[in-house]
Amino acid sequence: MEAVLGLFALAYSGLVLFVLANALRKIYPPMRAALTAFVLSCVVHGATTLMMGEQMGWAFAFWGVPHLLVLPLLLWSARRQSA
Repeated sequence: MEAVLGLFALAYSGLVLFVLANALRKIYPPMRAALTAFVLSCVVHGATTLMMGEQMGWAFAFWGVPHLLVLPLLLWSARRQSA
């Protein structure tokens, strides 16, 4: 079950970051849009993580680790779009 949840978290993070970066790309250059999407997502997810109480560690692992795994792909994609 943990593997399914991990895969869901990775897919969710990828979807959120790439869709948000794509929306921001209409007003910012690709690299700035990617970094802004990452920061906005971290702020929102971080704020909700603080409200989790005892489950804060699991909540952070559910979004923090996948975000860090998707970030290099997001930056690579932004770099390719910039060139």
